[in-house]
Amino acid sequence: MKNIFRTASYILFFVTLLCLTNASFGQKDFTKLVTSTDSSYGYSPQNPLKLKKGNQGKMIINSEMFLSRLKTQDNRSLTYLFRTTVSDPNYKKPKIKLNNRYTGMPLSGKLGLLDRYVFLTSNTNDTVRLFVDIYNKGTLMLPIGLKFEEPQN
Repeated sequence: MKNIFRTASYILFFVTLLCLTNASFGQKDFTKLVTSTDSSYGYSPQNPLKLKKGNQGKMIINSEMFLSRLKTQDNRSLTYLFRTTVSDPNYKKPKIKLNNRYTGMPLSGKLGLLDRYVFLTSNTNDTVRLFVDIYNKGTLMLPIGLKFEEPQN
């Protein structure tokens, strides 16, 4: 009986491990994105790219990976210049603000912050400003004039 329980627990462990290694939190989804029809999508703080999927630490890494693979429609690469944090104009302060006593983060999960990324296009040296929200979920699309490209192996 003890061996049966041990064998069953090993099988359950390996099946769980196999499922977790095959789970990709959003990286495969980037290749299937459609282009937005809204010209302000991603370019204004009122209509940011919503990149929340999973926990916050992974979303920072995933958002930077996503942004690093964006190109203009005429295949110009984007060179990262800097990132700043700006306030979210769509944020409405709650009547009662409850914070996690250990982390100081609001329990609602909404911080009222956006990340503004500034890029420089190759050849023309135009600046591109993209606003990204990693704290709130939403439908992710490509901004007009940009495309997502997988790296060449």
